[in-house]
Amino acid sequence: MLLELTDKQWRPFKIGDNFHVSKGTYLSKKQILKGLNPYVTASASNNGITDFIGNKTLFPSNMITIEKVKLSAFYQPVSFYCSHDVSVVSHQKLNKLSGLFISSMINRQGQKYSYGRQAQLNVVKRETAFMPVDLEGEPDWLFMQGYTKALMDKKKAKYIEFCRKELAKLKPKNIVKLEDKEWHEFFLKDIFKIVQRGKRLTKANQIEGHNPYVSSTSLNNGVNDFIGNEDSVRIFSNCLTVANSGSVGASFYQPYKFVASDHVTHLQNDQFDRFIYLFIATLTNRLSDKYNFNREINDKRISRDKVMLPVNEDHLPDFEYMGQYMMNQEYLKRKQYLNYNQSEK
Repeated sequence: MLLELTDKQWRPFKIGDNFHVSKGTYLSKKQILKGLNPYVTASASNNGITDFIGNKTLFPSNMITIEKVKLSAFYQPVSFYCSHDVSVVSHQKLNKLSGLFISSMINRQGQKYSYGRQAQLNVVKRETAFMPVDLEGEPDWLFMQGYTKALMDKKKAKYIEFCRKELAKLKPKNIVKLEDKEWHEFFLKDIFKIVQRGKRLTKANQIEGHNPYVSSTSLNNGVNDFIGNEDSVRIFSNCLTVANSGSVGASFYQPYKFVASDHVTHLQNDQFDRFIYLFIATLTNRLSDKYNFNREINDKRISRDKVMLPVNEDHLPDFEYMGQYMMNQEYLKRKQYLNYNQSEK
């Protein structure tokens, strides 16, 4: 049974008075070594990790990092190196469960901050985090741990059930390996019946809503926001999007209805299912190798772009093979996930 947050008394705790707070160290690009240690910087995504480096870690595991621009807080389960733009919070009673809980509470204060008003070390120390309290009015560590575990168990059970249902729909088959297939180049315009750019929509004209707004980000399937605009926009579904500026070349399959910004081009073929789209998306992603911020994808360039695809005996794109390959991959990964969870019991 999930514990209720409303059953507890809450009060604010100043971070600097209740936690040990320190900061990372500046590391120039020339000093960065190749390696596997997480490098945490002022990023609000991917747990703050922007790279993996060979430099010796600065902090052990079981810490919370807070970046300066949005006050984004992340629990760090392994040792890491972090830049001077990151504050590091620790406490002797902190663990994974309480760390995730407290990070979410710190994140709630992030709306105050931006590039113009950053949360440097002293600001972080003065900032507060609301936490449930025990009978003595101190942070209730056991409640935070219990609530987080119950929530994670509930989400995990829900996903396991979803995974089982999806697995039952899949029909794996034995097919030849990718390296044993013959591959040819094809123009994108010959593969997709529709190639169309989205439409410009300024931030000031965006309306709050629930439609995904796909733009040039390489994160979150390209979804930059959720909006309610229906008029004077371009709405697509069941297609690929390719970022033509920003994170140029970032490509995603979009199974749902979405609003496309002018920073993405949508590629559509009504004969394709999601497996074929997902296969081709991995290949269109490679367009990023030939483009950058200074050389964007325009309509003329994308009409000349090609991708390598496996072909059949007639030397035509083997879409049946592509779809089956991706179905096999999904079957394998879902099976591995369920087996892993079964072995943990």
